[in-house]
Amino acid sequence: MTPRVVAAPGSVQWHRAFLIAVALTVFVFALLAAHWRPLWYDELFTLYVASEPSLVATVRALLGGADTNPPVDYLLRHASIAAFGPSSSAFRLPSAVVYVAGLFAIYAFVRRRTPFLPAAGAFLLPIATASVFFSHEGRAYALLFGSAAAALLAWQRAVDAPGQALRLGVLLAALCLGPYSHYYGVLNFVPVAAGEAWRSYRRQRVDWRIVATIAAACVLTLGLLWFARTTTAMQGTFWAAQFRLADLPGYYRGMLEYAGWTAYVALAAALALAVAGCLRTPRTAWPAIPSHELLAAAVLALTPVSALLLAEFATGALTSKYTIAMVPGIAILAGYLLASAATRLPRAVAGVVALLAISAVGYHARFALEYRGSEPVPADLVRVLQQSSLPVAFDSPHQFLEFVHYAPQLAAGRFVYPMDAATAREVRGFDNDEIALRGLRHIRPLEVAGYGEFTERNRAFLVVYTTQFWPGLVNALQRDGYCLVPVARSGPTTVLRAFPGCSRDPSPSQANGSTRVRRADRTAVPSVELCDDVVHLVAAAEDHRRALVDVGRLHVEDALAGRDQRLAAGLLDQHRHRVRLVHQAQLAARRLLRRRVQEHAALEQDAVHVRDHRTHVT
Repeated sequence: MTPRVVAAPGSVQWHRAFLIAVALTVFVFALLAAHWRPLWYDELFTLYVASEPSLVATVRALLGGADTNPPVDYLLRHASIAAFGPSSSAFRLPSAVVYVAGLFAIYAFVRRRTPFLPAAGAFLLPIATASVFFSHEGRAYALLFGSAAAALLAWQRAVDAPGQALRLGVLLAALCLGPYSHYYGVLNFVPVAAGEAWRSYRRQRVDWRIVATIAAACVLTLGLLWFARTTTAMQGTFWAAQFRLADLPGYYRGMLEYAGWTAYVALAAALALAVAGCLRTPRTAWPAIPSHELLAAAVLALTPVSALLLAEFATGALTSKYTIAMVPGIAILAGYLLASAATRLPRAVAGVVALLAISAVGYHARFALEYRGSEPVPADLVRVLQQSSLPVAFDSPHQFLEFVHYAPQLAAGRFVYPMDAATAREVRGFDNDEIALRGLRHIRPLEVAGYGEFTERNRAFLVVYTTQFWPGLVNALQRDGYCLVPVARSGPTTVLRAFPGCSRDPSPSQANGSTRVRRADRTAVPSVELCDDVVHLVAAAEDHRRALVDVGRLHVEDALAGRDQRLAAGLLDQHRHRVRLVHQAQLAARRLLRRRVQEHAALEQDAVHVRDHRTHVT
């Protein structure tokens, strides 16, 4: 009998089995989340463009302004839908595939210079960050993640095998993949260029083949200008246009704190082991990691800094998702740190890798399972809308598109987004959604109207309002003297009946004696005014000194409940006296939702003291 050969735990077969098992687990749970999680506003843009009848039609839709991103992501999703059908899983499948491919690119880059365990740690670390969320998101962020790692890997391989035309071609394609997936993919050039410049300096000669390949990729990227034409109209009034240098730490926290403290603990352990390993190991035995690769990984980890510069001088917009390429850079550096201890402290490194695998994959699986039973739109609100024949106006463009997609039987002829760009800039501070929805109408029938046009045509209508988006329509209606009567509520969403007849309220700029338009705070809780049992929703503006709440015969705890905390509760005057919550100087808008009311001077009541009627302020 031939004896059975069993692979040892440290063998190549075990290594491959481990990586495949983790990758399959991440992939499967990404697909489950893709199936259970409802599509949201941004994804619906991608879905409608990718669902065009042909690849040519998809590109034509982008050039016509149906969406604002480069074409590669849409083309991949078009192919996936054509192959597997028009399901949310098929639509999001490319994200899962590209994300897992990005993990393997990180592993391959680190494994080239280190033993298996440090490379496995680099492979696992991204799963403990917010980047894994985009493995089931129908937008280009998984491509942004994967292309950053692919560009470094292709550059490493091209440097190691100079003169091979195939590897130079792969480098060219990898560098172009990022920007043709997302405009911030142009930042993938920065770590490669920095690493190559340092390599040329150390060698005292230039590798012209590599430099020519990078230059050729830059030239090819100029083709993005055809697609970028539709985005220039949104510069300056885009929702993410108010970025600051102080936001940089938040970009890192947002990515690294996704799975609790897992990523922080892993990075701290890697650093501690690296210090211990270096102290125990002669300098000549340290891992032979080329300095140009170390520099490239560090520059990639600093993507938020380069993204901030790009936003400041070119794009005019920045949000944390655009900096996702930092994650491969951080993972590569973590792998290099573990490599410094892999020789002297192999068991400690193995323990860190094992705990990272359990924690990161466990969090990913748990978050995916939480999407089971998710409701695309609240069923109770749909029933309320079915019982009325009034037109339905949406304050949030996000909810408008989601309701239209998931409740098409009600949407036809009734669901309207009544906001034009000029009014949006006035009452909310940005207008990119108004421009985007009108662009999407080129390929998808949508009822999008101007504010004045809609209110002239409809005297009474329903308004769907949510506290999870910057208020716009309710601001305009309050300004123009509309009454808003609550009809139904589900979570952060309220259905209101709107009709004219209440007192006009000055706009924020008028109230402050300034003509400068301020951006409304998306988490600001509307104030409430009772007028013969009519509730008037008023968006509280920054530095607005008028009373926040006027209440008579009404308990407003629910009306004043914000998304994160309650601003005031229990303001009930049982004797129908007027209770006024005044806006103290300490409650300026930038602190309004972050601090509680101090115990002094929160109430103003001439006739009756509020405490005598068992009311309170939270």
